[in-house]
Amino acid sequence: MGIRLSEDQIAGFRRDGYVTGIPVLAPAEVAELVARTEAFEAERPQDVAWAFDIKANLLLDWVYRLGCHARLLDAVEDLIGPDILMTNAVYRNKSPGSPVDYGWHQDGARIRVEPAFVIAYVALSPATPGNGGLRGLPGSHDRIRPFSLTEGPGQRRRLVARVLEVDESQAVDFQLGPGEAVIFHCNLVHGSAPNRGTTRRMALLYDFTPAAARQDVGRGSGQLVRGRDRWGHFAPEPLPEPGLTEANVLGRRRILSTYHENVLLGPRLPGETVTFPDRPF
Repeated sequence: MGIRLSEDQIAGFRRDGYVTGIPVLAPAEVAELVARTEAFEAERPQDVAWAFDIKANLLLDWVYRLGCHARLLDAVEDLIGPDILMTNAVYRNKSPGSPVDYGWHQDGARIRVEPAFVIAYVALSPATPGNGGLRGLPGSHDRIRPFSLTEGPGQRRRLVARVLEVDESQAVDFQLGPGEAVIFHCNLVHGSAPNRGTTRRMALLYDFTPAAARQDVGRGSGQLVRGRDRWGHFAPEPLPEPGLTEANVLGRRRILSTYHENVLLGPRLPGETVTFPDRPF
C-alpha cells in the first residue's frame, strides 16, 4: 500500500503505464485555479501563449503551488520515490472548436531520462473524448517506438516526436472530472484530438522526475518539491514570485537558455539556434 495509491493502482501503473481517476483538488480549489487562469487571460491576453507554455511553474506562482499539492505529490511518490523534482508545467487548454491535435507521441523519446519521469495531467474541467481529452495506449511505455519529427501544433519551430505506427483500436480515454488527475509514464504513447464539443477543456500538466535521474543528452533543471537532491544531476531552478514579474520572466529565460537540452525542447541539432516562447520584458 502506498501513501496515496493502492497496491492495485501501483501494479497497474507498472503494467499499463498509467493510473487514472486520482482525486487531487476539492471543488473550491478547482474554482480558484480556473478563476486565476481566466483572470490572467482577460488581463494579459498578449502573454497567454508563452506564459502558459514551457515551464509555466517558473512564471506563475499558482502553477508552482499546484505542483506542490500534497495529494498530488503523495501519488507521485508512490510511483517514483520520495525525492522529486518538478521539471516542467504547462497549460493544455482547448476551446470549443479548437483544431489542435496532439498526435501520438512519447515525451521521453528525444532525450532519455533514467530513472524515468512521470507526467501528471490535472483536469480543471471535464476531460472527455468529445472535448479533446487525453488518450493513451496501455503497455506502450515498455520501449521507445520509431518516430518522425514534426513541428508541434501552435508551437512554431519546436520539434516533437510523432510515433509512426499506432493501433488506435487499443487506445483508452482518460476521462476525468474537474480536480482529478491521471499520472502516466513518460514513455506511454499518448495524444489528444481536437475539441469537437461545446465546452472548454482546461488542464495543467506536470513533469515529475526522480532526483536521482540522469539525462542521456545535456543537463536538465528542476525545482525540488519533495525529499532531497543528493545527486545534483539536474540544475536547481528558482521559485516564482507572486504574479508575472520581471524576476520570474528573467529567471525562466536564464534557465531555458542555459539548460536548453531538456525533454521539452529536445537535443540541440547542429547549427540550431535555441528558441522557446518568450517576450521581452
